[in-house]
Amino acid sequence: MELIYLVNHYYIERLRRAYPNDGNRISRMSIIEEGDDKKVRMATLAIVCAHTVNGVAAIHSDLLKKTLFKDFEEYEPGKI
Repeated sequence: MELIYLVNHYYIERLRRAYPNDGNRISRMSIIEEGDDKKVRMATLAIVCAHTVNGVAAIHSDLLKKTLFKDFEEYEPGKI
C-alpha cells in the first residue's frame, strides 16, 4: 500500500501541473478513491503504471476510451 500511495502522490503532482484548476478531473483520475473507506482503483493503477493497456477487443478498447477512461485518453492519447 505504501508503494501505491507513493505512485499516486507522484501521479497527482503530474496531473496538478497539467490541470491546475480541475480538481474534479484529478479526483476522477486518482488511483485512490477517497471516502469513508479508501479504495484502490485497480484499473486506474494499471493504466498509470503500464506503458499501454487494451481491452478484450478493439471495440471494447474504443468504448473504454470514450466513456470510463475518457480522462486518461485525453491526458495520454494512445495509451489505451
